[in-house]
Amino acid sequence: MEQFGHIAYVFSTYEGRTETDPTVIRGINSIQLLNDRTRWWVVSVYWEAERPDNPLPAQYLPAP
Repeated sequence: MEQFGHIAYVFSTYEGRTETDPTVIRGINSIQLLNDRTRWWVVSVYWEAERPDNPLPAQYLPAP
């Protein structure tokens, strides 16, 4: 998480699959947040799936 004043952003990874296709799909969520001095609000969420030409960076992979 990175924060400056009342704004913050968080990167989180995701992993999913379906019952019919066991292929694992991974990617990163980018979440932008705003604090109104009472609570944090989600302002936006973007995501991008991992691809062969755009693999997840090592820092976002689980520790061995």
